[in-house]
Amino acid sequence: MPVRPLLVAVLAVLPLLGACGGQDEVTMPPLTPEPGDSQFTDTRATTSTEESFPARLALYKYLRGIAAGNPKACVYLTPAYQREVFGGPTACRSGFAKARANLSPQDITALRGVTVPVCEPGPGNGDYTVRFEDLAWKGAPAVPGGLLTTSFTLRKSGPHWQITT
Repeated sequence: MPVRPLLVAVLAVLPLLGACGGQDEVTMPPLTPEPGDSQFTDTRATTSTEESFPARLALYKYLRGIAAGNPKACVYLTPAYQREVFGGPTACRSGFAKARANLSPQDITALRGVTVPVCEPGPGNGDYTVRFEDLAWKGAPAVPGGLLTTSFTLRKSGPHWQITT
């Protein structure tokens, strides 16, 4: 008859088990987003990242070129952009050092860690625009102004992408 005392013990414990949770319903833990879930992608980025990669890479190289103090970064600028920022259609190389000197040391440090994760199509057909606030910074962001405009428009010129007005 050892079964009967075991059965009595189990029946005595069953009501207590139901009281442990305080509720009779089963609940799920809070959901967390999975990496790469399309619901959590940046809705402002209306172009495929693969499609816009060459344009974003040109801007990335320009910004990193400014950080490095390399006037070869001027190759990423159209003559119209150089005229607007440096005062002449080929004035980037001669005015690069002076324009870079107007950036604060914090801005130059920030540019060393900048990336260009997203862009928007336009304003023209085949162009892309990157707003300053869409740039990603490793640390504190740079301050827009001078060489760092509030938005950059990229246009394909022959086989290369360049920053234009």
